[in-house]
Amino acid sequence: MKRVFIIVASIFFGVSSSTYLAAQACVDSSLIDPDAICPLIWAPVCGCDGVTYSNDCVAQNVGGVTSWTAGECISACMDMTGLDFGSCDMFLGYTWLGGVCAPLSGCGYIIGNIDYSPNFYTTAWECQQNCSDPLTDCVNQWQIEQGYLVDCSPDVNPVCGCNGIEYTNPCSAFYYGGVTSYTASACSSIDCRRIPSVIDFGECAMPLGWARLESGCAIVSGCSYVGQNGFDYSTFFFTSEDDCEAGCNNSVVCVDSSLIDLTVFCPAVVDPVCGCNGITYNNSCEATYYGGVTEYTTGPCITGVSEQNSLDFSIVPNPFNDNFRIILKDYEPTHATLVDLTGRVLEVIPASSMQQAVDASLRPAGMYLIFLYRGNMQVGCQAIIKK
Repeated sequence: MKRVFIIVASIFFGVSSSTYLAAQACVDSSLIDPDAICPLIWAPVCGCDGVTYSNDCVAQNVGGVTSWTAGECISACMDMTGLDFGSCDMFLGYTWLGGVCAPLSGCGYIIGNIDYSPNFYTTAWECQQNCSDPLTDCVNQWQIEQGYLVDCSPDVNPVCGCNGIEYTNPCSAFYYGGVTSYTASACSSIDCRRIPSVIDFGECAMPLGWARLESGCAIVSGCSYVGQNGFDYSTFFFTSEDDCEAGCNNSVVCVDSSLIDLTVFCPAVVDPVCGCNGITYNNSCEATYYGGVTEYTTGPCITGVSEQNSLDFSIVPNPFNDNFRIILKDYEPTHATLVDLTGRVLEVIPASSMQQAVDASLRPAGMYLIFLYRGNMQVGCQAIIKK
């Protein structure tokens, strides 16, 4: 952060009282004394104008501020609303205006003898990082900056941004409007917030939980709840599909348990499909009859839980009735977890008993996930089915 260290208090640029009052309410021009001799010591204070002064004498006699706090200003995020930097077209940078980071032009950074340059940034993203909270803000400037590289289609598929503005489609909402979430319908409709499909939570296969995506509720995996845009989506996740679907209109039912039929013998053919629940299945037969998914796309999921081995290990038998064993090959994980499709950890299996029979006789029939870990790092994943 930039700071002002004024060492010669007698250097002063004259300015009328009205200019000061118009510039900043906390600055009283009658306090300014160009003849005052302030000590040349560094005992910083943060003026109410957002400027760091070398000591309180300089703050009052040179800056004319009426109040300050001990120490340097933590951030330079003074609201520039109402300040007049002149009618010149020179771009000064991005600054905090009425609760958002916005570009501002003018003739220079100095009004009177107050230098407001510490409150300006070269990019909107830098301004937001210093003056707002990208983890919780509805509008994220980073997305808008990335939008210069994105050519959104003109297709009309209206969504309502969290800022109450309606956009032509999800792409324009995310990249042109910078909104971190939106509903899957026009603003006049009642819906629920969705996680944009372009959000990447990392390539980890750790289930984060159920979330509302553009296609409906689905299990999402990743390394954390913070997307690549820096926004924290943890409040968008649910522990079960029912909780995710509750309160949402026009939600797509992704998993239909009535479709699950474990008596169906699916061929051992690897022709992967990506289920709407974010899980990759070996083929469409397994997706429908073992996973109960109602929609899927050809090819493996780009992100999410993979049914196929990420390392060389196997589970036998699979499908199983009551017990199964984890067969390891050339590596030694520290433990494994048995997880249901809601992301809930049902059992932790230590390495010492990993190749012994795991009793799952009391578990209901259906699909589960086995995750292998080496310390805190997830190193393998495979889907298993209980008949």
